[in-house]
Amino acid sequence: MEEKHFVCIECPRGCMLTATFKDGAAQVRGNMCPRGKKYAEAEITEPRRVLTSTVRTAYGLVPVKTNGEIKKTAIFDVMKKIRAAYIDRRLDLGDIAIADADGDGVDVISCGRSSD
Repeated sequence: MEEKHFVCIECPRGCMLTATFKDGAAQVRGNMCPRGKKYAEAEITEPRRVLTSTVRTAYGLVPVKTNGEIKKTAIFDVMKKIRAAYIDRRLDLGDIAIADADGDGVDVISCGRSSD
């Protein structure tokens, strides 16, 4: 049985959660709302994160982020793709910089505009 303790980040309450994983099922204690339970279950079974970084373009660095959550285990692989990327066109807010960066359909998108 695996047990983890952490603070919920789903709302300003910051509930102290205890999640246990036993026999393929997650059990959560300490949540004050259903969002906390869902968050804890995801954290103990398959944690995911939104990744932010910058990508090199012909017009300088541009801030980027994933347009969805990626598996925490995929962060280093996606960062390798971001570091290796060089975009020779201007990026506008929301443009896709790297399509399907994680292999699960999550893109890396621009959070800003390329400089002139």
